[in-house]
Amino acid sequence: MNLSSRPNIIVSVVIVALVFSAVGGYTFLTNQYVPPQIGVVVLEPGFGDRSMADQVLEGLDELAGDAVVNYTYRVADDADDAQFLLSQMASAGRFDLIIAIGDALTDRLQTVAGTYANQRFACIGGAINADNVVSATFAQHQAAFLAGALAAFMADNRSGIVGILASRNDDPTVTGLIAGFTQGLEEANSTFGLNIGLLPTEYVGSYNDTDEAYDLALDMWDPSDGNATIIFAPVRASIIGVRSAMEYANSTWFGTMDDREPFVIAAEGNQDYLGLEDIDIRTGDDSWVVTSVVPRTDLAAYRIVNSTLWDEFEGGEIYRYNLTDGNVNITDFEFSSSWLTPFIEAQLEDYIDDILNGVIVVDDGSP
Repeated sequence: MNLSSRPNIIVSVVIVALVFSAVGGYTFLTNQYVPPQIGVVVLEPGFGDRSMADQVLEGLDELAGDAVVNYTYRVADDADDAQFLLSQMASAGRFDLIIAIGDALTDRLQTVAGTYANQRFACIGGAINADNVVSATFAQHQAAFLAGALAAFMADNRSGIVGILASRNDDPTVTGLIAGFTQGLEEANSTFGLNIGLLPTEYVGSYNDTDEAYDLALDMWDPSDGNATIIFAPVRASIIGVRSAMEYANSTWFGTMDDREPFVIAAEGNQDYLGLEDIDIRTGDDSWVVTSVVPRTDLAAYRIVNSTLWDEFEGGEIYRYNLTDGNVNITDFEFSSSWLTPFIEAQLEDYIDDILNGVIVVDDGSP
């Protein structure tokens, strides 16, 4: 699928660091002997979730390769714990920037930022209106619309059934993803008369419960139960449980069926490789994880931290990333191109045009 002329998740960022004499120019936040201190708070399971947190970490690690930065990472058990950790970091008075990852922490960061007005904060994935906070939001629901349409096309001429397995029902990002996905599926249904059925949405109840994710995904694929062709799975680290269910479904039910594979669409990070036979080698074009909805949180993290280090912190600014600027999209089918048809490619191209031109306005799940 050629999306070279359209937004895609492959974005090149070239940063040229110019260091001038004391006469003028850029001034680095700290001197070379005192590395900047950046605090980071994320909800469990933290880094290693193969999803949102890991994507942010990629941006932080990339910046660490360009400048000497000391990161302090804290993983919170829940939102209350996250607020405590944010307050603890702010009260220490030694961090040049404190980052909260995820929309689920927006309210807690808002509270802490109000208490520590002289501390610089960043919110990756949520929006806060405060002079000491810079935020980055991602219109993932727009890319989820494309994922929903793709799911409908994939289910057509197979079982005709699609499932949604999500992490938590109290996560605003997850709510938006489901809203966009559902709208995309319904749009494809209506436009092409596909008559694709959608199973009731199931929730793991956690970002990291592989056993529960395994059981729920298995029920969805079971021909005598949900009989789904494809599952939309914004479940973060629980995706490992979905992969295990995928392997079981193939070995027991689908292995002897024609045109039946346990397909998945992932979200909040590029998880396409998890549908390959060998996830360590990462080669092939027949991944059962057909695509992922990806917000470029890595680029946002890099941008915010880098500008802070150059003493160009943009407090009160909210960077709103979306399909138009290419920082939200589905992946480019690197590992799953064998499942695409010219028809599917053409329709996804058309839907992108319709969203960019305002013909289709995607629901973000807001009340």
